[in-house]
Amino acid sequence: MNHDDSMLDTLSHFNIVAPITMTESTKMTDFLFMLGIAGAMMGAAADVLLLYIPGADLLDRSYAYLTEVPYKGLLWGHFLGIFTIPLTLAGYRMVCHALEPMGGNVAWGVFGVVVLVFFAGVCYHGSLIFVAQALKDGQDIENLRIYFEPLGAVLVFGFAALSLTLMILILSLKTRYPRWVGLFNPLFIYLLCVAAYFSLPQIGNILLIAGFNLANALFLFFSWIALRNKKLL
Repeated sequence: MNHDDSMLDTLSHFNIVAPITMTESTKMTDFLFMLGIAGAMMGAAADVLLLYIPGADLLDRSYAYLTEVPYKGLLWGHFLGIFTIPLTLAGYRMVCHALEPMGGNVAWGVFGVVVLVFFAGVCYHGSLIFVAQALKDGQDIENLRIYFEPLGAVLVFGFAALSLTLMILILSLKTRYPRWVGLFNPLFIYLLCVAAYFSLPQIGNILLIAGFNLANALFLFFSWIALRNKKLL
């Protein structure tokens, strides 16, 4: 039992704070995980609306394929992503509760990194519609790269670092997770999407676009399965 649990037990004993029952904890855990999974899935849908064109070369740094994305796709993908991707943090809050046995400061430090990566990701997502509009208007985007590509770099490297950190913590330290969940970290899932892009282009084209948010959704789903019978709050 950590210091926070001891304090809550003391307050509960003097009727200052009502104890949280297992049923209440389970319901709240389920709600936050489902909210996080829903946010990630809608974020994946937003990425597809914003970026998907059949047969597009997604590794082309000229972003020329964005000129072919319909305006409605750009508009809906832009706003859907901005308003739903941050909901994924609700699920990651429960992930960090599951990490608390190794140390509360470390667990919530991880959550701080998660917030930073998601902040960069949402800003990057929100900037792509302006890149697309500039390309559709026949403008050169070279002067725009400095404003959005660093955000993309923070997203990519932050996502990879966070995923590897979660894998190491779950596999090697005391947490509420069973060890097998560490093997299904977001980076591992995303790499499967990358492999699909090269081996099954028709499906992989969509998976690569949706990959970041889809990987978060699947990791949160596996986390929910593994933790649903444990009291996290």
